[in-house]
Amino acid sequence: MLNARDTIVDALDIESFLLCESEKEAKELIAKLMQSMGFARHVIVSLDFNGPGAHFRARAYMNKPGDNYTWLKK
Repeated sequence: MLNARDTIVDALDIESFLLCESEKEAKELIAKLMQSMGFARHVIVSLDFNGPGAHFRARAYMNKPGDNYTWLKK
């Protein structure tokens, strides 16, 4: 049986607020966060640095066109 992550067809969006000192630091932290969660392919969809940190939305690509789709594995 597949786990829930393997049933995601295309991408997973993650949105949160990070405490950081600059937009550059926010980008570095987002990359580390995504890697720590096992998401090798990701993009930052939005990033708004304001005051004590940054609000962000990142998209982790689970499957792209032409991949060996996880939901087809048996």
